[in-house]
Amino acid sequence: MSSPRLITVYGATGAQGNSVIRSLQQNKTSSFTLRATTRNLSSIAAQELAAAGFEIVQADGLDKASLVAAFKDSWGVFVNTDSSAASDGKGGSREVEIGWNLVDAAVEAGVEVFVYSGLKSAKRITGGKVEVEFFEQKTAIFEYALSKRPQFKSVVSVVAGWYIENFANERFRDLIGGFPSQVDTSPEVKEKYGENMLVLHVPKWGGREDVPFIDITNDYGDIVHAVFLEPSVWDGKSIQAVSDIRSWSDAVEAFQKVTHKNAIYQELPLDEFQTYGVWALEMFKRMFEFFQVSGGEYYGERTENGTAKGLKEKAWRARGNKEVGKLGTLEEYFGQHFRG
Repeated sequence: MSSPRLITVYGATGAQGNSVIRSLQQNKTSSFTLRATTRNLSSIAAQELAAAGFEIVQADGLDKASLVAAFKDSWGVFVNTDSSAASDGKGGSREVEIGWNLVDAAVEAGVEVFVYSGLKSAKRITGGKVEVEFFEQKTAIFEYALSKRPQFKSVVSVVAGWYIENFANERFRDLIGGFPSQVDTSPEVKEKYGENMLVLHVPKWGGREDVPFIDITNDYGDIVHAVFLEPSVWDGKSIQAVSDIRSWSDAVEAFQKVTHKNAIYQELPLDEFQTYGVWALEMFKRMFEFFQVSGGEYYGERTENGTAKGLKEKAWRARGNKEVGKLGTLEEYFGQHFRG
């Protein structure tokens, strides 16, 4: 029997990393061992991973030595650089610096398989019309990793779609009119629709209105898991990590179907979206500008989830399940979290 292959998950306490490491933990067909990294070993999330039996080590993206130590003896690594946590304190970002540190550390540690949570370049997709800072940064990191082949045998980008979990995020909820948990109490809505109306108020996606919803908790980890099963098959590719392809209107209909609550979708014209000079809001608006200018092609091509479906099924079988693994849906998500 071959010796176990160590996979290290950088940022395992985050939503993506946690999904990846917990999916891999359930593998029944391959000889993997797992290591988690975190910046803060005393955090509740880190303690939960330790309690679940994971080896967990401290690593900081700005401290290359800590990364080399964290990646020691690793066959594969999964890396997600957190754009929101990469601020330089002066209104700029150190995400590329962190990403390149991670790549260099993985090369130095002898890692063979580098799987990155990337994004596609908005500037490239729109022919220079729209540039979204963190999309360009993640593209630069993936391309830097690609340049390190053949030191890496496989480099893969698994590009997450629009988090379905955003609907449970209070900050996001406040941006989109309160849907799906806070009734719109504005006089206009009350006059037109009466009391207790939930309003999804968000700009159009663009093109076919194909919003690429991804269930990070239940699907993203399985998609990455399957990549680690056959990394050479996916070398050099960017994978669309998408669970359910629906429009914003479809999302509202799915919500109504399972909760029987009153809800509507109202388009928020992009020129009416106020940013108040806040960077996060500027990026939110810029993203939607990119979506619309690209004709809704977030991935630079038509959105599809057939690839994700196949990867989900492979990982599901590798986890020892006999039934067919299925990607999550909006109905399932809303039914689980908002039916009560």
